[in-house]
Amino acid sequence: MEASAIQVQAATRRFGSLVAVDHLSFEVQRGEIFGLLGPNGAGKTTMLHLLTGLLRRDGGEVRVLGHDPQRKAKEVRQRTGYVPQETNVYLDLSAVDNLWHHAALYCRDLAGIEGRIESLLELMNLWERRKDAVRTFSGGMKRRLVLARALLHDPEIILFDEPTLGVDVQARHAIWAHIQAKRGQGKTFVVSTNDMAEADVLCDRLIIIDQGRTIALDTPEQLKANLGRDIVTLRTTPPIAEPETYFAGLGVQTVTRLDPDQLRLEVRDAESIVGELVARIGASHRLESVRIARPTLDDVFLHHTGRALRE
Repeated sequence: MEASAIQVQAATRRFGSLVAVDHLSFEVQRGEIFGLLGPNGAGKTTMLHLLTGLLRRDGGEVRVLGHDPQRKAKEVRQRTGYVPQETNVYLDLSAVDNLWHHAALYCRDLAGIEGRIESLLELMNLWERRKDAVRTFSGGMKRRLVLARALLHDPEIILFDEPTLGVDVQARHAIWAHIQAKRGQGKTFVVSTNDMAEADVLCDRLIIIDQGRTIALDTPEQLKANLGRDIVTLRTTPPIAEPETYFAGLGVQTVTRLDPDQLRLEVRDAESIVGELVARIGASHRLESVRIARPTLDDVFLHHTGRALRE
């Protein structure tokens, strides 16, 4: 058995003049939670559709469990589960009936399905509401039902587009726990998200995507460590007019103006210069606030692209 669940090499997909996926390459190991992190419109959903065979690529190679999803779509879909952004369940049906409907369409063998439906609804904390119309469910409950549906035919790979879109904090943590539990049982997940905290908590490794292209690929911790800088955010009155000149000689690597009076500095060792930094500002400005922090994934994205992830 190959260690890799998914192999993508220079995958490309165009919509007219728009290049939605631009020569993306990555590999996902079996039993891994792999993240596609990027802003809306970065190409994440398009990449998931290339993995399922819902879209045809214009170039490159894609292999899912050794199969090309363009040529072996049926084989790929039998061994993968897909949870789309849209919570596309039948609102007038109960949770049980939604899962039976899915089983009739996608499960090759219905033997034991009743017990599997029960176990999945128990897992998702939905068993007590199994006979209720789904329209009475909260957003988080619907999302968990969609995940149960994706797991019903016991797929080896689950593709999850925006796992916690539109759900509350409690439901979000429940879904994260379910994903991690299934990974512990050997399932492979590809999670598309624009939520930095989600990517940081869930993903063993991730690829950061912007405008269809690879920005960086590594573990969340290594991506932040590779930045090799602390982040200093400060606010002054009046605003500092020419910060690059103003902070010359302090080892400031990059300056970004977040607001007219707020600056973000990337510094090699913030603790060693913070005293001089505050003294210099205090000589001609009023320092309203200062914050020193280790890099986040948003800082990684900002460093590589010049803008915040959610802009």
